[in-house]
Amino acid sequence: MKMRVTGQLGAYPSPYFTSGGRRTENGLGWEQYLDPEVQKRKMAALPEGGSLSSVYMQFVEDYRAWKAGQPELALPDSRGWTEENLAFLKEHYAGDLSAFEVYDALETMRRMGAISQKEQNYATGSTMIAIDLSDIDHCVIVRDSTDPRDLWLGSFHKAPMVGFRDLEDIFSWVEEFRTEDHPDAIPWAEAAARGWI
Repeated sequence: MKMRVTGQLGAYPSPYFTSGGRRTENGLGWEQYLDPEVQKRKMAALPEGGSLSSVYMQFVEDYRAWKAGQPELALPDSRGWTEENLAFLKEHYAGDLSAFEVYDALETMRRMGAISQKEQNYATGSTMIAIDLSDIDHCVIVRDSTDPRDLWLGSFHKAPMVGFRDLEDIFSWVEEFRTEDHPDAIPWAEAAARGWI
């Protein structure tokens, strides 16, 4: 059972308030990952035979570089939706969050045991559905073939996290997420019927 976590967050200053990691005149930092034209230019600039990582992997690589320059967080000893963990999250992720801070908050929440790996996967849009859980090599990534941005963005633009602007948004999404509505595995015949394989 989840604890209700939405409500006023207070006005704690974020320890990450730097122009490189915060909201700037250019926005929250999602823009470069959500623009197909950026991906087209990157592809055109590749040497012959070169390849481009998925937008998600580009984002994760950039996040890791950003994270390497941040102070290490000493997480509370408690696990789950405890008052101590909520206070920690509200203190360290206050106000408008940059793209990297949103991802960092999700990572921190998973490390605290406040959300599961599955919840983090769905929030970040990196979910794969296994056709057979005993054979993890047979997974599918669900994409909407009718959306032309999928070709260039790989559905990254549909990840719930790109809509999160603050901790309240994350908390609201977590409260509404129902694990049972998002399968880990799907029968082969159903995946084929949906056109996924």
